[in-house]
Amino acid sequence: MFRSLASSLLTLVAILLFSFMLLFLWSGSDGIQFTRNSFEGDRSTQGLLAEQRRVDEATRLAKNASNRPEETPQEEPEPVSKGSGSGPAVVVWISIPGFRGDYLEKSETPFLKKLAEDGAATNKMRPSFPCLTYPAHATMATGVTPDKHGIVADRIRTPSGEIVDRPTDSALLLAEPIWTTATRQGVKTLVHDWPLSQNQGGEHKAAHFLDAFDPASTDEVRLNKALEQWRADATAGGEKLRLVMLRLDDILRAGLAHGPRADDTYAAVGATDTALKSFFDTLQAEWATLAPPDANLVIFLTTDHGLAEREKNVNIAHLLGPEMMANADIVAHDAIANLFFKNLPENEGERKIFINKFDNELSKRIYFRPLKKEELPGNWAYQHPERTGDRVLVLKAPYSFADEKADEPVYEASAGPGLFGAYGYPVEESGRMSGQIFLAGYPNSPAGAFASEVGQLSFHATVCKLLGIEPAPGAATETLPLK
Repeated sequence: MFRSLASSLLTLVAILLFSFMLLFLWSGSDGIQFTRNSFEGDRSTQGLLAEQRRVDEATRLAKNASNRPEETPQEEPEPVSKGSGSGPAVVVWISIPGFRGDYLEKSETPFLKKLAEDGAATNKMRPSFPCLTYPAHATMATGVTPDKHGIVADRIRTPSGEIVDRPTDSALLLAEPIWTTATRQGVKTLVHDWPLSQNQGGEHKAAHFLDAFDPASTDEVRLNKALEQWRADATAGGEKLRLVMLRLDDILRAGLAHGPRADDTYAAVGATDTALKSFFDTLQAEWATLAPPDANLVIFLTTDHGLAEREKNVNIAHLLGPEMMANADIVAHDAIANLFFKNLPENEGERKIFINKFDNELSKRIYFRPLKKEELPGNWAYQHPERTGDRVLVLKAPYSFADEKADEPVYEASAGPGLFGAYGYPVEESGRMSGQIFLAGYPNSPAGAFASEVGQLSFHATVCKLLGIEPAPGAATETLPLK
């Protein structure tokens, strides 16, 4: 009986399950939901599949790499500026007028300080007399003194009586400058803005020079202009430039306008440092195009003089008065004036009496030291037969000659032309005239150890030796210390 009942129940369950399956197949899965409960650490199926694909790819790459021969690591390409330096020297000579000896200590100049570390430098460059822009640049370029090159001041009187202010005519330079010396010996040269390099003529003029000097150009503009000319020359083919000469002006301009120790002047020093770094970085990046193969880049930075503070202006014509000026032509600039006698008595005795009286009156003026041409110190080398005055008036610091006229012949700097820096004083009278110079090379520095003091007469011969040429006839042959 029990066996029969159990058999019936099993049959009933089977029928019910079969009926449920028929119902499911008939109505589909609508309304039936399945849920999944997540647990901490569970990961999605998509994530697991993605991870598995990454593992498979890594395994495939490793397998392929094991079947390839081992590769030699590739070295970084050598910068084009880092040649052997075994080729010819290319000298970039840049003058920075008014660069006082203490500017490196008081300004932000990382490029110039690095240049000093890589080569040699001194802040005791002693200018030749007079410490003026045009005479100093003529001395540096020619290797001779003003009595020979004839540029005795920034404002000179020619034998015809013409007064030339800041001359640009190269014919006024009476000694051979290095751009001519180099060109004559086959060294291709570019010279921009160097005093008296304009309007060149003759057989041995530089390959590139300017017709005029633009006082408004910034240092950055001057550097870029020279770089553009250099690129154009290199693109044109033929011999590459080996001497490039430039003059910058922003530091001097700031020192004159604000005074040599003003914040604006220190800022100008920093700005020129930045402009120089950009210029030389570009040179090195383009060196393979601009220079001969394996050329050594030599950087030579010099100055004409330092600067002193200007406190008083002196109008010399007002100071001497109309009676004395009737017998004198005076060509004055900054701390130097050349006085030429005129309208003197024809009788020798009377002329001597007049000149003695004139000299006596000059001696009463306390602001300057009057010197007869024949009594000028021999180390000044200033006795040019035609361009040096019969009397040379050397102002004492901090006075400066000015053309502007005020109520009094001697007046405050603020009432004059608006300049607060001055120059022209002999170095022995104003140590502030000393300046900075730098010499370095890349990849090979040619500089030896500088002496405690250096002079400008050696610069011409130094650059000639770096270029492998002979100095100009009559030029000094002593060079800066070189390796």
